[in-house]
Amino acid sequence: MDSTKITAPIAKIPTPLVRLYHPLFEWHGVNVWIKRDDLNHPVIQGNKWHKLKYNLAAAKQQQKTALLTFGGAYSNHIAATAYAAQLYGFESIGFIRGDELAQQTDKWSHTLKAAAENGMQLHFLSRQNYRLKQSADFLAKLATDFPHAAILPEGGSNELALQGVGELMAEIEAQLPAWTHLYCAVGTGGTFSGLVKHAPQSHATERHIYGVAVLANATYLLPQIHEWIGPQATVQWQLLDNHHAGGYGKLPAALQQFKQEMEARWQIPLDPVYNTKMLHAFFSELQSGRLPAGAEVVLLHSGGLQGNSQL
Repeated sequence: MDSTKITAPIAKIPTPLVRLYHPLFEWHGVNVWIKRDDLNHPVIQGNKWHKLKYNLAAAKQQQKTALLTFGGAYSNHIAATAYAAQLYGFESIGFIRGDELAQQTDKWSHTLKAAAENGMQLHFLSRQNYRLKQSADFLAKLATDFPHAAILPEGGSNELALQGVGELMAEIEAQLPAWTHLYCAVGTGGTFSGLVKHAPQSHATERHIYGVAVLANATYLLPQIHEWIGPQATVQWQLLDNHHAGGYGKLPAALQQFKQEMEARWQIPLDPVYNTKMLHAFFSELQSGRLPAGAEVVLLHSGGLQGNSQL
């Protein structure tokens, strides 16, 4: 597929890999790095750019004139897709979970307002109907009703997204060939699956990739993750499903304080939905003794900073 027509107006490629320092890291004998993928674009940020890149190219190739996708009221994917559509000459259509918002624009989140300002047509679905978003009948009807639109799944997670994430994995490998452990946040599982699928084997040491689920009861993601990764993974991987702090978008006071402390220590902004939970999970894993001395750890900052506008 020719993706040369889709290029990101980015700040820097590759995004920086920055060494982090903390007394606990020295105490446990590990080296820790953060992949600052939040710096690749102010709106189509972090993993969203990687996941949209080849989907945008495919839509162009198929001569589609619109992007249609799904998300909640605080979805980074909705915000990024609306902006990307406007930037690359597509219309955008968003099916949003929560029909109670249809007539209550005063209750719209910053995300929904920004998406609408960027031209996205918003359609609100009841939570019951929203669950149909992956059913064949529902998708067939959308394809009939919106024949001009490329239909992207919730979170933008599909095979094309995994291809884009593979390029992110290649960046990490080039920047730190000796990495042994990688942590990333998990919403729909696409970024995590892409990292695992495209991670090269190390002949020097065993490698581990941990996905930190930010929503409760996330084990339902495992069948799709297994399907995306396939049987040929060359690294060890695990979905960590006990660090969600109450569910998607939940940020208890203790986590808010943790977020503020880490931002002040490293002068790196964190979002409240994904990367704060990922970082907190890593600290928990470190203090539990799970990581061996000498580990070279990469923490993926997957962006999503627009979530701070909801606080």
